[in-house]
Amino acid sequence: MAEITYTSVVWTAGDILTEAKLDNMVANDRAIDAMYQGIELAERASPSTPDPNKVHLYAKDKAGVPTIYAINDAGTDYEISEGRPTFIFTVTGALVTGTDVTPTIPSHRVLTIIRAYAVVKTAPTGASLIIDINKNGGTIWATQGDRLAITATNTTGNEISFDTTALAADDLLTMDIDQVGSTIGGADLTVTLRCK
Repeated sequence: MAEITYTSVVWTAGDILTEAKLDNMVANDRAIDAMYQGIELAERASPSTPDPNKVHLYAKDKAGVPTIYAINDAGTDYEISEGRPTFIFTVTGALVTGTDVTPTIPSHRVLTIIRAYAVVKTAPTGASLIIDINKNGGTIWATQGDRLAITATNTTGNEISFDTTALAADDLLTMDIDQVGSTIGGADLTVTLRCK
């Protein structure tokens, strides 16, 4: 695809109206319309890898919906039309077991859970810290051994195995602390649930 550059039209006293000046005026009008109306991208196949230090933006079909993608100079093709939503739960202070220990978080649209992360400022000791996340009151880990955990003496943990991954608009997410360290429970917990 050829790159189009719009030039400015400069009028000085005594100028004659020429076809080239009229073409530039029309092109500039179209550029201004595009700024007000947005840019329209027609669906297409993935373009070739761009030259170094460039990125190609394009639209292609994703399950019947036009979606914006980019391909970088390394040939990596990725969707950019939507961010990766992340739900964040926090508990400040010393950790104790309990259900529904944070405010409830609603899902705003259809999503798929892909990873859970946990971090504490003070590590649990004597036993692992185990966290459960619930969708509409039921655990997303029917396989309880897959629950999000921070092992004793560590400050981080993550999990990619889930029994429930589908979220719908208005699903409600809550968090439980099922186990804390037996010597030091741990403190200042942040849990993020990453979705796509």
